[in-house]
Amino acid sequence: MILEREDWEEARCCLRPQDVTVEIPHGKKSYEIGQVIAEFDRLLARDAKEEAGRYLEDWLEQFEKNGDWACQITILNEMMGFYRNSGEKEKGLASVKQGLALVKEHKLSGTVSGGTTFVNAATTMKAFGEAKEAMPYYEQAFRAYGESLAPEDYRFGGLFNNMALAYEDLGDYKKAEVYYKKAMEIMERLRPGSILEIAVTWVNLAVLYEKWGREEEIDSCLNKAMDGFHDPEVVRDAYYAFNCRKCADTFGHFGYFRMKRELACEADRIYGAAGEKEE
Repeated sequence: MILEREDWEEARCCLRPQDVTVEIPHGKKSYEIGQVIAEFDRLLARDAKEEAGRYLEDWLEQFEKNGDWACQITILNEMMGFYRNSGEKEKGLASVKQGLALVKEHKLSGTVSGGTTFVNAATTMKAFGEAKEAMPYYEQAFRAYGESLAPEDYRFGGLFNNMALAYEDLGDYKKAEVYYKKAMEIMERLRPGSILEIAVTWVNLAVLYEKWGREEEIDSCLNKAMDGFHDPEVVRDAYYAFNCRKCADTFGHFGYFRMKRELACEADRIYGAAGEKEE
C-alpha cells in the first residue's frame, strides 16, 4: 500500500526504507553507469515516468549487447523498483528473474551487491502478491549483508523495513512490528539524514496498527510522521516529493485531509519546479 520505492533513490538519501542502495559489482564501467543512473534520476525528478522506463530498457539492451553483466545488474535493480512503483507486474517480475540469475551466475550471493539484489527482488515479488515466496530472498540478503556490513549500516534499516512489510502482508503483525522497530533503531542513529525514512516508517506503522485493531495508536504515528515531513533538515527534492505523493493517500484514508492536501501540493510543486528547471 505504501512506499515501494525502495530502490531507486538511494543516491539522494542515506536510507531508502523500501529500496536499498544499488551497488555496482565491479568498477570497470562505474563512471558510465553512474552517468546513466544520474540521467534516470533526472527523468524521475521531472516525473517523466514513461520516458524513464524506456530509458532503462534501452540501456539494459545496450549492456546486454556489450556483455557487461555488472551494469546489467545495476540497471535491473533500478528496473525492479521502477516497475514496482508503476505497477507493471510482468516487467517487474521479469527483471527479478534476470537479476537473480546474474547474481547466481557470477557468484555474488555473499556480497553486498548480491544482498541488495535479493532485497530488491524480494520487495518486488512482495509488491506483486508473492510475499511468501519473497521471504527466503530477504533471509539471503540478511546473510549477505551480515558478512560484509556493520550491524548499524543503513542497508539493514532498508532490509528490516521491507521484511516488516512482507510479514504484514502475510498477516504476522507481531513480527512486522518487531522489524519496523528494528529499522527505526538503525534510522534513529543515522539522523539527520534518515528523518524522512523515519517519517515513512511511522506511516507504515499506522497502517499496521489499523489492520491489527490497535486504532488508538494511529494518531500518534501519523503526527510523528508529519513532524518528519516538516523537519527543516529534510531536503525538499524529488525523493521528498515521491514520499509526499505516496503517503498523502494514507493520511487521507485516516481522515487527515489537510495533511493529505499539503503533501500532495508539495509533491506537485517540487515536480513542477524540476520540470521548469529542465526546460
